[in-house]
Amino acid sequence: MIRFSPNIFLAVILVSAGATAQPADTSLIPADTSRPSGPSGIDTLVTYSAKDSIVYSMRTRYMDLFSNSEIQYQAIGLKAERISVNWDNASLSAAGVRDTSVKGRDTTRGNPVLKDGGENYYGSRIGYNFQTKKGKIDVGTTTIEQGFYRGEEIKKVDTDVLFVADGRYTTCDANHPHFYFYSPKMKVIVRDHLVAEPVYFYIADVPLFALPFGVFPSRGGRTSGIIPPAYGEDGRRGHFFSHLGYYWAINDYMDFATTFDWYARGGWLNHSLLHYNLRYVFDGSINANISSTHEGEPNDPGRTESRDYNVSINHRHTINPSTRLDVNFSFASGSYFKNYSKNLSDILLQNLVSNATLSKTWAPANRTLTVNVSRDQSLTTGDISEGLPSISFSQGQIFPFRKRTKSRGLTTVESDLGFFEMIGLNYGANFSNNRQKTSRPVDSVKIDPANSLQLGSVTEFQRLNTQTLNQNLSVSISPKFGNFTVSPSLRFDESRIFRQTKTPQRNTSDSTLVFQSFEDQSTRGNMNAGIATSTRLFGIAQPQMFGVTSIRHTLTPTFGINYAKQIYGKNAPKYSMTGSFSVGNNFEMKYQPSDTAKEEKIQLMNIGGSVSYNFAADSLRLSPLSVSYRTDIGRYLSISASTTHNFYVFEPSAGTRINKFLLSERGRLADLTSVSLSLSTSLSGQKKQSAADQSIPESVREEQERVDGIGPAPQEKKIYRGVYEQEEADFSIPWNLGLSYNFSQFQQDPRFVSRSSNINANLSFNLTEKWQISGGTSYDFVQKQFSAPYVNVTRDLHCWTIPLLQAGDSCEGASVTGSEGYKTGKSNGLLLMRDEVKTYVAAVSFWP
Repeated sequence: MIRFSPNIFLAVILVSAGATAQPADTSLIPADTSRPSGPSGIDTLVTYSAKDSIVYSMRTRYMDLFSNSEIQYQAIGLKAERISVNWDNASLSAAGVRDTSVKGRDTTRGNPVLKDGGENYYGSRIGYNFQTKKGKIDVGTTTIEQGFYRGEEIKKVDTDVLFVADGRYTTCDANHPHFYFYSPKMKVIVRDHLVAEPVYFYIADVPLFALPFGVFPSRGGRTSGIIPPAYGEDGRRGHFFSHLGYYWAINDYMDFATTFDWYARGGWLNHSLLHYNLRYVFDGSINANISSTHEGEPNDPGRTESRDYNVSINHRHTINPSTRLDVNFSFASGSYFKNYSKNLSDILLQNLVSNATLSKTWAPANRTLTVNVSRDQSLTTGDISEGLPSISFSQGQIFPFRKRTKSRGLTTVESDLGFFEMIGLNYGANFSNNRQKTSRPVDSVKIDPANSLQLGSVTEFQRLNTQTLNQNLSVSISPKFGNFTVSPSLRFDESRIFRQTKTPQRNTSDSTLVFQSFEDQSTRGNMNAGIATSTRLFGIAQPQMFGVTSIRHTLTPTFGINYAKQIYGKNAPKYSMTGSFSVGNNFEMKYQPSDTAKEEKIQLMNIGGSVSYNFAADSLRLSPLSVSYRTDIGRYLSISASTTHNFYVFEPSAGTRINKFLLSERGRLADLTSVSLSLSTSLSGQKKQSAADQSIPESVREEQERVDGIGPAPQEKKIYRGVYEQEEADFSIPWNLGLSYNFSQFQQDPRFVSRSSNINANLSFNLTEKWQISGGTSYDFVQKQFSAPYVNVTRDLHCWTIPLLQAGDSCEGASVTGSEGYKTGKSNGLLLMRDEVKTYVAAVSFWP
């Protein structure tokens, strides 16, 4: 018997009987001359190591590895506290040892882990044969394609075949899973399917149902299959089956899913989703929802029938690094969201906006070309506005008189440039073809049963087609004169517009509906010239008391004058000359409570005001004064406000302001014509960290995980939303409170006041580590009523986050709902699908 020294690493080359003989390295493994050398079946490199020692018996050809033992053979790796190898039959066994450091508990350490290909097998004891590639695991677990298999005994009888006794299958990654399928006998075809008989489904160790047998897919990635339904009851439509359908994994780049809802009292609803993705090139989806439902019996006077649809098309395509196509089209009937959506924002939706944009950028030349097609549909009136198309070209600022020299990475200082070299040019052009269809009442004549004529009205649509071409060319320069920055500018704008209007009218002679066409075109050219100057003034005080080290006031005045003239077009010439003045005040403070504390910079307040004077106007030349305020108090309360003040007298008989100053007529400077105030605050408890991370700040830990590649990947903006998808509750924050108050008042006419005042509140808190209650509401002080209150009760089930109660203004009752978003990020699991009133049976889905 030979014992090797600790921390030893050995490499052995063993040759099977049928291979060309190569002498073994006798300096590493002594030859056994006392018995014949039968074939071991191992014909490649085997490496093994142990932290404590390796014992080899020349008589029995047994080898034992002690402490942190490892063996690697081809794609097979084994780690355990102790490993024994029989080189005669190429078999090994591995096990852990009792952990004597833990008192009062019978635990082991160094339990074996076998890695075969891409799968890991864990157990209390593992046996394996290199030659037959068969093995046995006692009390073993393994993970295959995000599924966890556990059995009292696992036998590997072939490369991809496992037999499991008293086995459990789950996608829950907890040590004691919250749900699982149990079967006394399982057969697993790796990356294909699992067969079990019988099958019992458990939640929280409570059996819910049993099947004589079960077949589950265990292939990697996506798998085609049936989407099982849920059963429930709706107060209006009766009993129903929901989301019964099929998922089709078409290929590696495309899949399709369609589901149906069937209602006992008549009607159906179909959801279909086609999704495609070619990484780094394009991805998108087509989502279609079609419904046909009715409420009431055929002879009921209140019977209603509805046929609704909703179609959304999304596509993102990176044609090349400088060319991109983005498509987002939505089409829906006016009542679809009202009848079928359970999302408050969808129910309140008034418009559907669709866009398709093709953009091309020439980075070196600072040019951009954009082609856009848009559609805006009103869900309440049916009005439609379309842009077919809108083409925009932009030439960013260029310096035509600047010398083109290679700078070798050095930046040219502005003071070294000549006057003409600082002149910049910009050009932009936009062409749009807009079509509008707006509803308009038209007089109609009806004949009642008594043969008498009645006047009425019907709704028809007025059509307006507008083609517009806008161009602009601007010249700018920003030289500095000491502490002042002077910015002269010159801009030319041209606009060409062609309009065609078709208005529906009733023919007075025969009451037929006719459309009258009107055409109009105009061309207008404007020139703007201006100059502006600005500077910054600083005032600093250093009180050195109460921890305040310094207070700084920054004053930023800006004065400008602009001359604009319409040089051609209808009613030309027109001109205006405006002088403007604005000033900004920024107050900051530095605070250091002690000599050893870090100095902190605090924003105290921002105050700004602006006013202008039109020299070309015949009256009311002085514009209203606009003032804005903003401050953050201790980073907990944010306050912002704005006011508008008018300097002229309001004349009640004329219903407008006249050319007389309030200061000379009434003895006061100005009238307050509008005011707005906003206050908001957000408070939350400290985010929980795991015990291992409590000593590391959250921001530092997240950055470390991102650098190490173990943190969550950045989430891309989703271009489609699942039918049942909703935002998950964050249980790591114990409580969160948000309050905001908004007030506004407008009184251009002092006799009439328009006012709004409302407060918004939302609160969420964890009753326990697994239960969360959240809610919110808004109260309108003017209307004296609440709007859109809601309450959510959520239970964290580790594998799922289930909102158990969602109640709001429009709810008919509490609903048991579910989510397709899992905290564990798995594609399989328990789905509690969302039904309107109640769900009787939870649907179990193992299709991706």
